[in-house]
Amino acid sequence: MERATEDLSFDAIRPFHDEEVAPAMQRLFKEDSFHTALAYIFPEISEDEMIAKLNAIKSTSEFQREIIAPAVYSIVEATTKGLSINGLEMLDKTKAYLFISNHRDIVLDSAFLNVKLFSHDFPTTRIAIGSNLLQRPWIEDLVRMNKNFIVHRDVHSRQAYIYSMRLSGYIRHSLLNENTSVWIAQKEGRTKDGNDKTQAGLIKMFGMNSETSDLVESYNKLNIAPVSLSYEIEPCGGMKAREKFITASTGKYIKAEGEDLLSMQNGISKPKGKVHFEFSSPIEKSQIEKAFSSGIKNESVKALAELIDAIIIKNYKLFPFNYIAYDLLNQTADFSAHYSDTLKDQFARICKNELMEYGEEANSIMPYLLSIYANPVKNKISRNLINL
Repeated sequence: MERATEDLSFDAIRPFHDEEVAPAMQRLFKEDSFHTALAYIFPEISEDEMIAKLNAIKSTSEFQREIIAPAVYSIVEATTKGLSINGLEMLDKTKAYLFISNHRDIVLDSAFLNVKLFSHDFPTTRIAIGSNLLQRPWIEDLVRMNKNFIVHRDVHSRQAYIYSMRLSGYIRHSLLNENTSVWIAQKEGRTKDGNDKTQAGLIKMFGMNSETSDLVESYNKLNIAPVSLSYEIEPCGGMKAREKFITASTGKYIKAEGEDLLSMQNGISKPKGKVHFEFSSPIEKSQIEKAFSSGIKNESVKALAELIDAIIIKNYKLFPFNYIAYDLLNQTADFSAHYSDTLKDQFARICKNELMEYGEEANSIMPYLLSIYANPVKNKISRNLINL
C-alpha cells in the first residue's frame, strides 16, 4: 500500500466518481456545443432519444460503453482503414499497467487504445490530459466522465513541485491501490516532428511520492509497459509541419486562440489511413536495475527514458509513406522496394492537400512535413533496426 497523501488531494485532477456522473450530465445538457457534437457523432439518433439515453447513464463505465465506445467506433469507420493491435498476449487482464506511448493525436491516441483494450476484454485505462486542452467547462466534464485525469500545464515554478507530487501520487494510487491502468504520453504534448523521445522529467515524476527510497523497487512496482502507436497518415500533419517551420524561421511559435480545439476537430475528422498499436511486455526489474546501475539519480532516470525510447522505436510500425518520405527528403531510392509508383503519387497528393491552405508557404513547409514521416525511419536506421 502506498503511503497516505491526504495533504495532496486528488479531487482537482482525478476522473469523476460514479455519483458525480449524473450532475455532470445535467451540466452538459445546457451546452449547445455538446449537443452539436452529439448530432455530428450520432446523426441517426434524435435529440430526445439521445437525452433519454444519457439520462439513463449512472457510472463512468456506462458512459464509456454506451457513448464513448460507439463514438470512437464511428470515427474509426469513417476516417481510418482499420485499427490493428499486437502484443496484448504479453499482458495480464487482472493487473494494472503504466502504459507509456508516443503521442500523435490529441484525442484519438488514448481513445483508439481504449476501444482496442475494450474489444479484447481488457479494462480501459485512466488517461492523462493536459489542462491546456480543457478550454470549455463542458469539455472538462466530458473528459472526466471518460476516466481522464488532469495534468496541469503552465504551472508557476514555485508550484511545480507540489503539482508533480500530486500527479505522481495519483498515478501510483491508481496503479497500486486501485489496480487501474494509466495511459500517459512519453512527453508533454504531441510529437510534432515524428521524432519520438521520452522526457526524463516525466520519468523522474513517476518516482516521486513513493513509499520507498529504493528507486529500483519504486519504478518496478509501476509495471511500465511501453506502447508504440503508428498512423499511416499523420494527424494534423500540415499544422504540425507549419509550426516547426515557423519555429525554425522565427525562433518561436505562438498558438492562435482556439488552435488546440481546431487540432482536436481536424484530428477526429480527417483521414488517418491504417492505425497500429504495438504493446511490449512490461519492463523487467533487471532492466530497471541496469538503468539505475550508475547510482546517480539523474543519469538513472535518463537511462530508463532511453530504454523506453528504444522499445517504442523498435516496435513502431513503418508504413510505405514513411519510406517514401525518407527517399523524397534525401533524394534517394534506398527504400523503393517498400512502395510502388502509385503509392508515391498518392502520398504526394496527400502532402499537397495538407499544405494547400498555406499558399506560397507550402513549398517551404513541405520538408518539415516529409520529416514527420521520415524521422521514424531515421530512428530505426540509427539503432540498426533496418539497413540502407
